[in-house]
Order: sequence, then C-alpha cells, then structure tokens
Amino acid sequence: MSDKDAGFHATARRFTALLGADAVHVEGAYFDEFRDPFEGPAATGHRPSLVLQPDSVEQVQAAVRAAAELGVHLWTSSMGRNFGYGGSAPVENGAVVLNLRRMNRILDIDARQGFALLEPGVTFHQLYEALRREDIPLMMSVPDLGWGSMIGNALEHGYGYGVLGDHASALCGLEVVLADGELLRTGQGAITGSPLWSCHRRGFGPALDDLFKQSGFGIVTKAGVWLMPRPEVIMTGTIRCQGEQDIVPMIDMVRPLLREDIVQGVPMIVGTPAPTDDEAEDAGQAPFTLRNLRQVLRPGRWNMRLGLYGRREMVATRLALLERAVAALPGAELEMRSYAGDAGPDEVEPRDLISAGIPNMVLLDRLKAVFGDSLGHMDFSPVLPFTGEAALRAERTVRAITARHGLIGPFGLLLGSRSMVSASMILFDASDAARVAAAREAVRELYDEAATWGCAPYRAHVSLVDHVAAKFDFNDHALGRTYSRIRDALDPAGLLSPGNHGIWPSRRSQSIDRQDHVK
Repeated sequence: MSDKDAGFHATARRFTALLGADAVHVEGAYFDEFRDPFEGPAATGHRPSLVLQPDSVEQVQAAVRAAAELGVHLWTSSMGRNFGYGGSAPVENGAVVLNLRRMNRILDIDARQGFALLEPGVTFHQLYEALRREDIPLMMSVPDLGWGSMIGNALEHGYGYGVLGDHASALCGLEVVLADGELLRTGQGAITGSPLWSCHRRGFGPALDDLFKQSGFGIVTKAGVWLMPRPEVIMTGTIRCQGEQDIVPMIDMVRPLLREDIVQGVPMIVGTPAPTDDEAEDAGQAPFTLRNLRQVLRPGRWNMRLGLYGRREMVATRLALLERAVAALPGAELEMRSYAGDAGPDEVEPRDLISAGIPNMVLLDRLKAVFGDSLGHMDFSPVLPFTGEAALRAERTVRAITARHGLIGPFGLLLGSRSMVSASMILFDASDAARVAAAREAVRELYDEAATWGCAPYRAHVSLVDHVAAKFDFNDHALGRTYSRIRDALDPAGLLSPGNHGIWPSRRSQSIDRQDHVK
C-alpha cells in the first residue's frame, strides 16, 4: 500500500470513529452523488475523496477539528442539489465533502413573529409539508425546484418568486462553526437566550451574517428564515407580448409597479425565440434543438410570470392598477388566475405552483420529458441593469454564443426593483464529454462578454469561480484581496471550502495540496 493510500485510509478511519460508519462514504452510487452530476463520463476534476454527513453541530465541530489535525480540507454542502453550478463538487479536487443533509430538523416555526428556525438539511418540500400539516398561516417563497436546502439556497444568494423571493435577504440570525471549531451566533443570537435572534437582523457592532454567504468562511449550522403571512388571496398569471422589441416597453411598464409594491415578489420573464425560415434541425444534436426547446417554453415572444398577494380588497386594487398599466402596452395580453391563500397542490394549476409558494419539480420533469434522462445544464446568471435594452443584448448574446457551440437553452430574467438577473440554462447531453466541454466553454465566453458590459454572474459553476472572481478588478482587485485578508484571519490554512467563489488565502500555497487525498 502506498503512503498516499495509507493516509487516505487513516483519514477515513479517523472520521468514522468520530461520526460513525453510516456518516462516512468512500465509494458507491451514493458517494457519486457528491460530484458534479453533469461533468461527463471521462472527467476527473472537482471530485471528493470522502463524504461526511454529521447529524449535529457537535459532530460538525469535531469534524472540523479533526480535519485541521489531519491536514485535509472540507467542502461544505447542504443538500448538494445546486446542479447547474456543480452540485456538491468541490473547487479543489480531493476535498472531503462535509454534507449536511442529516441535519434536517425544523427547530421552530413561530407563526406570530413569522419565521422558522432551521438546520441546513431542511428542504423547501419539508418546510412546506410542516406548514400544511400544522395549518400554520405562513407562506414560503420557493425556487423552480423544491428539492434543495432552504438555507443552502439562501447562502448562495438564491432566488424564489414570492414576496420574500430574495432568499439571502430573508435570512435572520446564523449559527456558524468557524475553522478552529468555535461556535458563533450572529446578531441578537450572541445574547444568551435572546428572543430576537430570528426577528432582528443586527446586533451590536458590525452585522456579520453576509460574511458567511458565498464565502466558505464558516459552516452555517442553523439559520432563521422569514416567512410571509399566508394571504387571503393569491393571484398569479402572465403578461404576454409577441414583438421582438416588446421587452423594452414591458420592462418600462413593470419597473414602477414593482417599486410601488403593486406587482409583488420576483416576476420572471422568459424569452421564446420565434421560428425562422432557415432554422434547420441538426440531427447530430437531437434532441437538443430549438424546436424541442419551444415545447417547454411559454407562449409569446416575451412572457412575464407575476403574482399578487394579500387581502382580497388589496389584491383587487393591485389588479386594477396592473390592468390599467397593461392596457397601455400595445399588443400585450394579461391572463390572471386566483386561488385561496391556503390552496394546496391539488387545487393549483402546475404552472402556478411556484407563484403559490408550493415546492415542486415540474420544470425538471418537463425538461427531461423532452430532452431525456441524460439532460445536463450549466447556468449563466449575470446581474444586469433593469432595462429592456440590457435584456435584448443579453438574450442575443446567449443565443449567438450557444449556437456557435451547437447548444441551446432557455433565457429568463428575474426582476428586482432596480436590477435583474438573467437566468439561462445551457442544456447539453451530460453523457457526451464533448458536449460537456462545449457547455463549459460557452459559459466561459458568456462570462467574458458580460464583463465588457460591466456585469458578472451572481453565481458560477465550481470550475469557473476563479474566472468570475477575476472580473471584479477595480483598484487592482481590491475586493478579492480584502476577501483573502478575511480568509487569512479566520482560516489561514484554507481549511473550509477553499476556492469558494474564488476566495483563497492570500498565499494560496498555504491551502492543502489539491491531490493529497484523491483516491
């Protein structure tokens, strides 16, 4: 047995003694869930050496301290369902993945104050079922797919579509294990027995919560999540426009409605490319064709999904104002549907489940029905100015670059009050190594083009985080250098998720060698 193999087995035995045999995985189908699910059959990068699944904060602390003694680094994931960005795959090959699925307890739901206190393994589905089962009058915001961790999604700056759809902003109060195993509670949680930990975001002095989002500076083991009161009425529907340039007046119309809280939540616009006379089916790329893509996209050249929530009279007033605004938009069609605030999944049309705050897997099911079980996707999500011109430029760029690589993908926009995020899924056959490589190169080119606009993605695939981090170049990359100084102070050896969002110790050589623990 080589020294490397002996070291690996010693590491596995140490963690098994600490956490138990059922918490340590070294091979097999379950182990394989913690690599990039779309990396292709021949890929060898971004792979874990071990997967650890602690079931308590004490076990997390023990694993962190043991990792420091053993000289291995940890890559943390919650559920690990962030597939468009690499899933649980670590930036550094051979990391020990610390996965928190087994920490899946709902610790508190406070209907009066409107929050839930959760562990990171709690999924959107799980909290929704608890709210329904106990008839708690609170409503969630959910993303397109409901199988992921609520905390994990929020820590990655993820989005849903409800009133609290900016999920990172809905967090209030974190419990964090630091790189030396110390336990920290932020904000009001730093007061023993405080009733305000999940109710008031700041404490005394600087607010640290954002320090642990998209950073790897610590391992979040608990968090408060704000929920909205269950509305009397949920009204959801679409605005549809047919013209190529209609996105410009559509965005101009909805911008003030969002800022005045007439339209609520996070509306989404999907662009469906119109068929062209010279559009040909490429048999070599089937089923990944524009014709098939149109089967899963919404009708109309531009289709905006939106929601209205609250008491019946308030929703009626919002609807009247929305109808007046849409009537002034030439050629626009408005279609709205209404549900009781406590309507369940059997009472809501599948297309409205997300707006109704009901976790589901409809999008993935529809995509797989058309493109097959080997469907892979890599997501391109730049933050853009809130203008129709920026939307047109982004969509044309996505279409042009993906077409050049023989790829396709839906183009969407998530609307804030002053900015928007382009949500594009670059689709490919994950069983074909050439298609996987083409997707990664296409997304890299898209990042480069967005940088010429002064824009960058808010999330990135693990294989491209350094490439994106380098775009933030003001004053000789002062932001990145500051991140590294914080890393040096909290975790100089790069023990916790090294390379997360391109953040490394200032002397990268201090980080554990990426090949030391690969089997």
